[in-house]
Parts: sequence; structure tokens; C-alpha cells
Amino acid sequence: MPYDAIVVGAGHNGLIAAAYLAKAGQKVLVLERSDQIGGAAISEHPWAGWTVSAASYVVSLLHPDIVRDLDLEAHGYHAYLKDPASFTSTQDGQSLLLWRNPEETRKEISRFCSADVAGLEALEQTLCGYAREIYDSFFDEEPRFDKLSAQAQAMFRGSAAEFVEQYVTTPMLQAAIANDGVVGTFEGPRNPGTGYVLAHHYAGRVMGIQGAWAYVRGGMGSISKAAAGAAQGFGAVIKTQSPVGMVLVDGGYAKGVVLDDGTEIESRYVLSGADPISTFLTMVPSGTLEPAFVERVRSWRCEGPSMKLNIALGELPNFSSRPSGESAPQHNATIHVAPDVDYLQRAYEDARDGLPSKEPMLEMFLQTPSDFTLAPKGKHLLSVFAQYFPYTRSDGEWTDARREAAADAIVATIGKYAPNVPNAVEARQILTPYDLERRFGLPKGHIFHGELLPGQIFEDRFDVRTPLRGLYLCGSGTHPGGCVSGAPGVRGARAALKDVAAAAAR
Repeated sequence: MPYDAIVVGAGHNGLIAAAYLAKAGQKVLVLERSDQIGGAAISEHPWAGWTVSAASYVVSLLHPDIVRDLDLEAHGYHAYLKDPASFTSTQDGQSLLLWRNPEETRKEISRFCSADVAGLEALEQTLCGYAREIYDSFFDEEPRFDKLSAQAQAMFRGSAAEFVEQYVTTPMLQAAIANDGVVGTFEGPRNPGTGYVLAHHYAGRVMGIQGAWAYVRGGMGSISKAAAGAAQGFGAVIKTQSPVGMVLVDGGYAKGVVLDDGTEIESRYVLSGADPISTFLTMVPSGTLEPAFVERVRSWRCEGPSMKLNIALGELPNFSSRPSGESAPQHNATIHVAPDVDYLQRAYEDARDGLPSKEPMLEMFLQTPSDFTLAPKGKHLLSVFAQYFPYTRSDGEWTDARREAAADAIVATIGKYAPNVPNAVEARQILTPYDLERRFGLPKGHIFHGELLPGQIFEDRFDVRTPLRGLYLCGSGTHPGGCVSGAPGVRGARAALKDVAAAAAR
């Protein structure tokens, strides 16, 4: 048999799974449908002289053990902390910066409410404690929600807004934190379950700091490139432009794959980095799985609400609330357009019936002030993550005209806070939920391969071991879910290796 393992998909999780398998001595083949590796963790060049993190844009949850085990830094991975952490602005001239330096943050918050200084410190201590429980479960073979503390379970079932409003009263501060409770999620911050999404975004420990977020030198594709380099260094083979059409099943076992062109490639077992819907309803032959399991897959919640807009700017955004024509601290932070929690909730409620938010939630990043290699001299890349823009529209499918209209609405919204931006736009890359599905294989454009809400987290996510023996999942449809963590890849690889060892011992 030519290969021990075939890994379907060269996204970051598939590449990390391949690296761990190859490091353990397995003969591994990675098959990628696209002409380049990385999946949603990709750096590309849509315009001459520009390097764009097309989909994912910052890193936090990439597990330090993976960085160490695969020596990713030797393969070009270099993260650096984002500081300040966030910048929130209003249209009436107010703004709030949250710094990595606690004293600077205290000064900022004191301008609004002195009691919120202690409130934020208590919030972060509590939230990071709950987030550590998620972090500690990343590699669990059998993750269990009921193993968490009772307090964490209650917080995860509740809403992000409810949690935040217990501690702080300043509207901008509330929104800056609650924002992380809805990223990638088709719920509002006042909806149950968004407490978990908030904690999930604090679960990372990049550079050893709980809850911190960082930029990656050279863009997010540097993570995938490093993982690929590690996998190849251990002997794995990676083939692009090799779309897998079906899993080969022989005697109730996954024994390889069939490419779209009909080529059959045999292996001892298969790992899929694709989402559960694509894996079980498209790649696994019909009739292989039990009807009850198929129904579970069909009922999986994965309606994508997120849109990505990458904008080439001729100059830095100049925010009315904190004017500066030169690079300033606010340009290095996560920039929020959401002045209060009610703004976020309205954005969700606008979209519940299938139309884009009238006033969208925007989360924006400017890496170019700290990494000059990403854009031509004097120009800047504004990375915009926007909600809510439903995959399934009530007025029909996404068309080119609707894509452009959505992008126009986002740019106009930015212009209310940074008036120079609309006239500074030189080019833009538009990725609606439909585009995210088509380009990166994200089901219905859902960036997490399915909602990260109670009922779809921990043991209620799909197991890395599937009902088809010899077929494993190693993508974000498994625990711990979405974001660039690599943990699903590690868990899938470890399960396969454990089963291989057990079979050899029999």
C-alpha cells in the first residue's frame, strides 16, 4: 500500500495533522483541491506589491505545544503581540483604547468611569479563568462539557452581554468585550450561548499570554507555510490541484480516496480536514452511514453570517474621535465599529430574516503599520471582518451587484468614523459567506465549520473518530472548534496513531 495516511485538505489543521503523523513515522499524502495550501489561513497577492491575509487575520489559539513540537519558528512562523488590544470609537467624538499595559488601560477607563477600572480587572480575571478551562481541554481525547467547573458551564450557557454587564458599565467598554461573543456566530450578544463564544476567543495563549492576540509576520499564510514545511521535513508529500471526490470504502473501512478525475489512491486510513457536511454527505459513499447519523449531519447549524472585506488604502484611516494622519496607537489595535452592546444586538436582529445588517458590526485590523512588507510604501491594508451578512438571503442568492452593495455599505459605515477612508480606497477584495464557502470550503460560509454554541461544543461537536472505521476528522468541526488553533489536527492525528498502534498490537 503506497501510503499509511491520506489527509484531505491542506488547511492549517490538515497540515498540522500530516506533520504529526509523518513525525511518528507514517507515510503521509496531503491532497488539496486548490492550487495553493493554507485553506482560510492564507497569504495571497491580489494586487501587485500587496500581501493579503484573505480570510483569517490574527492568531491567538495556535497552541504553543504545536509551535514547539513542529519547530514552526524554524520554518518561518513569527508572531508578535498586537498592542493596544482594541480601539473603539463613536460618532460623537469619544474613543477608548485598551492597552497591553494595565496602567495605560486604567487611565483610559478612568476618563469614563473609575469603578470600571476594578470591574475590568475582575472581568478579565474571571473570564481568563473560564477560558483556561477550554485551553486545558484542547487535546482531550474525550472532551466533556460536564468536566468544566459549574461556574464556567453557567457562563458558557449564558449571553456575552449578561456576563460583561455584571462587571463594567461604560457602553464602549461593554461592546469592545462583548464583540468577541458574536464573532463568526449567527446570534446577538444578548442571546444565550454567546458567553461560550466570548470565552473561546480568550482561550488562546499566544506567546504564553492567556487571551492575547497577535499578528503573524508575513500574514496568516506564514502559519500554513510553516506547518507545510514541518510536514515535508518529516517526509509528508503535499499535492495541490488534487480535489478528492470520494472516500474509498472496502469492507466497512476507509481505504483511500478517489480524486475528481477518477484516480484511486489507497491508504491504510484517511483524515478529512474538510467540514463534517462535506465529509459525510459528499465524500462518504451514500448508504455507508446510519440514517440517524446522517440526519445529525444535516441538522448541523452552520449558517454563515460573516463577510470579509480587504481594502487597499492610499493612506491610514483618520478617525474623527482621535485624529492622526500618521501611524498612531489606534492603528495597531483591533478597531471596533460597535459603540455599545445594543448596536451589536440590532445588527443581529436586522439580519435574522435574511438581509444584511443596516448598521453592521465591524472588526478591523491594520497590520501594515507594524509589517511594512505587506503593502507598497506609504499604503495600508485595512482588513475588515463584518457581520451580519447571511449566507442565505431572503431576497435571493448573492450576486455580483449584491456583493458590491454590501462592500459599499461597509465602506460607508467606516466613513462615519474615519471620513477619509471612502476616498482613500484603491482596491478591495470582497468575500461574502458564499465566497468563503466557494473559495475555502467553509460550509455555508461558516468560519468555524459550524456554530460554536452549546449543543455543538465539546462532546456535542463531531468526534475525530467517525462511524466509518479508518476515517478521521481533523478540521474545525471537531473539538475545540474554529479559529487557527491546530488542535483539531493534533487530535485527529493522535486518534489515528493510537488506533494504528492498537491494531498492530493485536
